[in-house]
Amino acid sequence: MTHDELKDALPAYALDALDAAERAAVEAHLLACASCGEELIVLQRVADGIGLEAPPVTPPPSLKARVLGSIPARATDSLDAWRQLPRAAPPPAAPRRRSWLLPLAAAASVAVAAAAMYYANAQRSALSSLARDRQQMERVMAAPDVLQVQLKPQAPGGTARARAYWSRTAGMIFVAENLPILSRGQVYQLWTITGTAAASAGTLIPRPDGTAMIAVPIDSQARRPDAFGVTVEPTGGSPSPTLPIVMLGASGQ
Repeated sequence: MTHDELKDALPAYALDALDAAERAAVEAHLLACASCGEELIVLQRVADGIGLEAPPVTPPPSLKARVLGSIPARATDSLDAWRQLPRAAPPPAAPRRRSWLLPLAAAASVAVAAAAMYYANAQRSALSSLARDRQQMERVMAAPDVLQVQLKPQAPGGTARARAYWSRTAGMIFVAENLPILSRGQVYQLWTITGTAAASAGTLIPRPDGTAMIAVPIDSQARRPDAFGVTVEPTGGSPSPTLPIVMLGASGQ
């Protein structure tokens, strides 16, 4: 048997479901393979816990007497007669199949269940994040000092659109749509522009549908921006804007 076949047989070995030849082959392999030995320890712990989730129940001694007492006499006589009938020889045992396939199927079921649980948790996390973003947007848009600026594409024929909502008291929200998907190693970077100085407000990667949104906290002493811009930068962002400028919007427009 190959290493992979012997590794696949470990669940059956932990459940004592291998025949003598298979068991001997696995035990010989375990002497030379430390990784399989470590995996077997985990599998044996799992096997030892099977059936222990519910406490065992011991029937009271009187149960047997009550059950037998409830059987009519004629039925008891029939049972006695059945016990005395000659027995036919048992059929020859069927060739033993590779019983380790059943534990492997059980292991596959556990893996599928774990994957489903991971997916459900990821979905709950995404929905929770979306709810927080919406709440933040509502706070910013309802702020009395909110500044709304529409950003427009700078390249001819560009279809990207974005809007920045800036509030010194509630923070900033930036939402965009129709953003072209970037090459690997590139991100969009948002800038607040005051006078001639540009300060990074974070990086973003659009979703497959070209939409993007980020929420940015604002320092209580921050100056009101004169404009907002978006550039394409290397992954991780840049300390200052570089070309190309994708979108730009001024506060007075």
